[in-house]
Amino acid sequence: MRIHFTRADLARTYVANGADVMWELANSIQALQATYGKRDLGGWRRRVRHDLHQTNLASRVRARLFPIAPHAAYYPDLLTPPEGALGLEEALEAILSTSRRRLCDEIGLLGGGPGHGAWLDDLRASRYRALAELGDTMRAYHRVSVAPYWPTIRTCVDFDVALRRQALRAGGVDGLLDSFRPIMRWHFPVLDIPAHPSSRDVHLHGGLLLIPSYFARLHPATIFNPGLPQVVVYPVDHSPGSATVRHGAALDRLLGDTRAAVLRAVAASGTTSDLAERVGVSPATTSHHTTILRDAGLIISSRSANTMLHTLSPLGADLLLGPTAEEEDDRSPGTRRRSEAFQAKVAKHIHG
Repeated sequence: MRIHFTRADLARTYVANGADVMWELANSIQALQATYGKRDLGGWRRRVRHDLHQTNLASRVRARLFPIAPHAAYYPDLLTPPEGALGLEEALEAILSTSRRRLCDEIGLLGGGPGHGAWLDDLRASRYRALAELGDTMRAYHRVSVAPYWPTIRTCVDFDVALRRQALRAGGVDGLLDSFRPIMRWHFPVLDIPAHPSSRDVHLHGGLLLIPSYFARLHPATIFNPGLPQVVVYPVDHSPGSATVRHGAALDRLLGDTRAAVLRAVAASGTTSDLAERVGVSPATTSHHTTILRDAGLIISSRSANTMLHTLSPLGADLLLGPTAEEEDDRSPGTRRRSEAFQAKVAKHIHG
């Protein structure tokens, strides 16, 4: 698949702020029917299949959700409305309000399977009972199969967002799009998705939204209808930070063990309670260290009601997500001196 950009499209290309509940739900339904990603999703499949049987949902999911989101190259775009960025209930309201014409068009493209024809016919005809049952089944499936895993999903997705924002700061939109190698290859004006099952050309008319997804594993997914705002949903690492964030002793010496751990935890974004849980220290201790990191300009904290959300600042991202020791060895002496000066500047900020 090839996505063609104009300069105006590049200016309107951005990464989503976090996980989209409906893309995760739809991708997880596909993943549940398949066997790919055994290392990343094998444990989740076993637990979810057990829990679906325990809650008497297994047959409903097979009869109602598998036909509309099959493990295939196509499922209806209406299942992943933009309202998914707002939350489950907002997305379900959008799905259940889909026009009859669109239901007919999109569900009509599904092949169906033995015993699925009547159910898909009812949805295609926009029958109230079928739509209500679809919404109820999606809600129940989400409660068992997605909601319990949301903290993990959010951690992995948020960490990826931090990396993409770092690539954007360092290299602009070209750097952002180039950061998706090897799953996507960027050569202006075309973004090539070599593993995509659809061999077609898409010409953008208003930019591109890039959405990181925990349950997307085989290849990036896209919107089928070229008339809709275009989206690329791409898989994220299930072990965030293992190969990218600095874990070395140098950072621990610079910041102190606990403060360095808090900074690493902020790479995936989160509230003070989230960070405390990741690091394994009390919220009071976490708050102490985030205050120091914020005063040093390494993180950005924003308050919403009684919750404080922490994200990396550009300075913090440069420190945490910058070159590894091996990469430093390959740099010129002048570049290494600038790197050492940068770390000295950070140390001065933190230690006074």
